[in-house]
Amino acid sequence: MIIKFREACLTCPMFLTTSEFLPQHHAQRHQTLELITAAEARGHQRLVEMNRTVLSNLDTIIDTLETPETAEHAL
Repeated sequence: MIIKFREACLTCPMFLTTSEFLPQHHAQRHQTLELITAAEARGHQRLVEMNRTVLSNLDTIIDTLETPETAEHAL
């Protein structure tokens, strides 16, 4: 099994999205959690760290887009 780093764009400060893409963000969050779990089980600490950064960014994106007063202003 190959364990990889998730979407590099999510660590870019210029990344833009809208609430239209919430289903994809939720799916990617789920996949990122699976990658973190697999990397932890194999002792791949650097992959864990990199994917935790992506997970944190996804959480911020999802929280922001799901908050009514900020959803109007896309990330």
